[in-house]
Amino acid sequence: MGNKTADCLMHEESTHYALPLVGREIDQICVDYAVTLVIEGTDTVRLESPFTVFIDGRTYVVDPERIHTVAVVLELHRAVVTRAEAGKDGTLHLAFDEDRWLHADPIEDGEAWEIGGGLPPVTPCYLIAAEPGGGLRLG
Repeated sequence: MGNKTADCLMHEESTHYALPLVGREIDQICVDYAVTLVIEGTDTVRLESPFTVFIDGRTYVVDPERIHTVAVVLELHRAVVTRAEAGKDGTLHLAFDEDRWLHADPIEDGEAWEIGGGLPPVTPCYLIAAEPGGGLRLG
């Protein structure tokens, strides 16, 4: 995929990329060795390392490898994205309606998160991911 397509969908700011998810709803949540949020059947947010969620006034640490920590993510089903930013330092911040949010930091030894849009995984029209140790990979 060329950067020209991604540029049309993501908007670069000084410290982050604004992602084309605002106003859209999470309609599927998948759990395997990661937690994947599917947004309106076309975009995927795959979280492969521990991340933080804020729901109902409480903060939770979710570790996809520790299944007993994952259930709280189900509270995001049908949540509407109000803000979506990929920090150039490799962080991810998603805000949702009803004062809910999700935050993921990069990790040293792998890809903490990845977002693809379009019809993933076959033909994503954009891809952005946290690089090991920080930073972003655009595809």
